[in-house]
Formats: sequence, structure tokens, C-alpha cells
Amino acid sequence: MSSKPVVDNAETITRKILDAYLEADKSFAELREMANNGTIDLLREFSTACREDFEDMQARQF
Repeated sequence: MSSKPVVDNAETITRKILDAYLEADKSFAELREMANNGTIDLLREFSTACREDFEDMQARQF
């Protein structure tokens, strides 16, 4: 039921998670720094696509 952008972003997140298993282990401090500087912001594009999809559905409903 989701739009193509939502599905595409979900698939991208899945690939990034799977790719992370092939990388070297990172310490908690390294992960925290990556989160703080935006290096591992996996959900921003996905959540934006979901929000746009939801708003589009609402606009068609009313």
C-alpha cells in the first residue's frame, strides 16, 4: 500500500544495515560520534517519504 518512494527508502535502509555487517566493528564512542555528525542517519529520508505519503493520502481523503 506504500508509495514507491517509501518502498525504495525501506530497501535502501535494509541494504545499509546488511552492508554494516561487512564493515569493521565500531566502538560505542565511534557510533555516538557518527550519530551526532549525521553519518548514520538511516531514517531521515525514509521518514520524510512516509510523511509525504501520509500527507498525500490525507489530501485525497478530504
